[in-house]
Amino acid sequence: METKTMDKYRVLAGIMLFGSLWGMLECMLGEISPVGFPMGAFLGGFIGLGLMMLTRRLYNVVWMQLGMAIVAGALRFWAPVGTCVVCSALAIMAEGFVFELIFNRPVFNVHGPGHMRRAKTLALLGIISGFVIFTVGYMFTQIMTPVLTGAIFSVDNFGHNLPVMVGSGFFAAVFGGVALPLTVLSMRPLHFAIKKRRYYAAATGVSTFCWALVFGFFYLM
Repeated sequence: METKTMDKYRVLAGIMLFGSLWGMLECMLGEISPVGFPMGAFLGGFIGLGLMMLTRRLYNVVWMQLGMAIVAGALRFWAPVGTCVVCSALAIMAEGFVFELIFNRPVFNVHGPGHMRRAKTLALLGIISGFVIFTVGYMFTQIMTPVLTGAIFSVDNFGHNLPVMVGSGFFAAVFGGVALPLTVLSMRPLHFAIKKRRYYAAATGVSTFCWALVFGFFYLM
């Protein structure tokens, strides 16, 4: 019982740690986005997908990545970056949910031998998952943002913007094709050899730094 409790708290600390890192990167990189660079697709297809697969590889805990997305979305919600803060926060959370729907399936278990250890297979899966995660998240925001902000959802506008949503997924697919093999093949499962106090201290310190940096940069600078 003690080991299970310890593992649960370690996972919760990991959710806060990596979720905060994800949210900070979304805020800071979104702020310095170069003109013409598909930053949204990069954040979703490389940063988001990469961090979610990295933690799935390290912790091997299902639904942990949705928790990370909720933390990252909450941090992103408080940073005034871009024209639609609510859209961005919702997109991050939707990406975490779609990731779980895809990679909770036994056939995509990255800890087993076989096809999930082949670079070509991982690259193809990264292309597909990067595209799906980004475009579904994009569509989700177009539906839910009007609902949460008191506006009126228009089916005509949604259909008109559909080619843009699908087209934007191309870059997310490219970034996903790089992120997935990179994170799966370069990392080993984490056996929590770090001492408990150091692990919690590091997770708390990094998480606090991420939130303080975002709030300090956007509200105190």
